[in-house]
Amino acid sequence: MAANTRERIMDTALACFIEHGYEQTTIVAIRERSGVSNGALFHHFPTKESIAEALYVEALGSFQEGLWRLIRRRPRSLRVAVRATIAHQLGWIEAHSDLARFVYARGHLDWESPGAAAVQSRNRELAAAFRHWLDPLVEAGEVRPASMLVITAIVCGPAHAIAQRWLAGQLERAPSEYVGELSLAAWAGLRGTPAPAARAGRRAPTRGRVTLELISGEGRVLASGQASAELQALGTGAL
Repeated sequence: MAANTRERIMDTALACFIEHGYEQTTIVAIRERSGVSNGALFHHFPTKESIAEALYVEALGSFQEGLWRLIRRRPRSLRVAVRATIAHQLGWIEAHSDLARFVYARGHLDWESPGAAAVQSRNRELAAAFRHWLDPLVEAGEVRPASMLVITAIVCGPAHAIAQRWLAGQLERAPSEYVGELSLAAWAGLRGTPAPAARAGRRAPTRGRVTLELISGEGRVLASGQASAELQALGTGAL
């Protein structure tokens, strides 16, 4: 019962924040609209700020659940991981549009608050997990070396821009319709440039094996296959 009361207060507060704005919403308005008593409200949340902090932390946790599921599946390639990350990001925003509006409007928590400490801890754990998965790809030259800050900006930054325009009513297409274009751009921005075989003192191969993957909109690999192909050397002036 207590959990239901807490959720009702948070749901009501979110609706008030979206309709009237955070600054214009009072804790009295939240209590009256939620229909809970003063005692029940202050038992869970002593201030309006504490409600907003709980909403922010809950939103982050909900969003990061999908990223943890992705990294635990150990994506087989950078391209698959990038597409799955962006698909999850935009899919979550579409499914939780009011919560996303609140998070964007809030920006970040007061860095001295308990909730901010929890957010920073979760961010560090997730970043470390992605870094651990990426390191072998960086060592192999498949991913160019970069900080997690830059990697996150390349993968998620453009998707955030698309999502915010959609939430503001400036786009007719849903954010998820941009997953393919955004994924290709992010993949191109992250992929490495391994030294050509000739530079490494090896004879360039004349045959290669191509791997093809059919990927769903959510980033899951539906089917895969391989084929051999003849390789043709390009001149130095080729584009």
